[in-house]
Amino acid sequence: MISRKELADQCLEFICQFDSVLIGTSDSTGEPDLSYSPVIYHNSMFYILISQLSAHTRHLYQRPTAALLFIQDERDSEQIYARRRLSLSCSAQPCTRDDQTWQTLIPLFRSHFGPIIDTLTGLNDFVLFQLQPSQGRWVTGFGRAYGFSGMDFREPEHLGGSSADNTSSS
Repeated sequence: MISRKELADQCLEFICQFDSVLIGTSDSTGEPDLSYSPVIYHNSMFYILISQLSAHTRHLYQRPTAALLFIQDERDSEQIYARRRLSLSCSAQPCTRDDQTWQTLIPLFRSHFGPIIDTLTGLNDFVLFQLQPSQGRWVTGFGRAYGFSGMDFREPEHLGGSSADNTSSS
């Protein structure tokens, strides 16, 4: 069984490899959508700066939930069925431009992604969303899947299979 600290260390190290995340949302009728966005991880939350013209932004306003997926590049995986991945279920909330969160995060976006952030924040249709993970799943290979709660990685649980199986891509 993986310890809470090992799980946290592995997941946080994995997240740090990414500048963007895949985002699953659904509209008010439940119709799913999959997209992506550049992302910042800060204080156990994820933040995305996205246009209100995109479907996933409309969906986040309609249903303030999202699924996030960080997944190992196919080229780096020894086995396509065993790509390392972290999926998270999140609640979503927009941050207004006069909010302290906006004031804190936009400089982080600027330092990470460059001057394009000044252009995007100059457009009225761009909004900052805070995504708060409620639960997650960390998969490192065959029989090595772990569920947990929140980004403090509470209640880590092995989700079945043999953790001794060495056919993973790790």
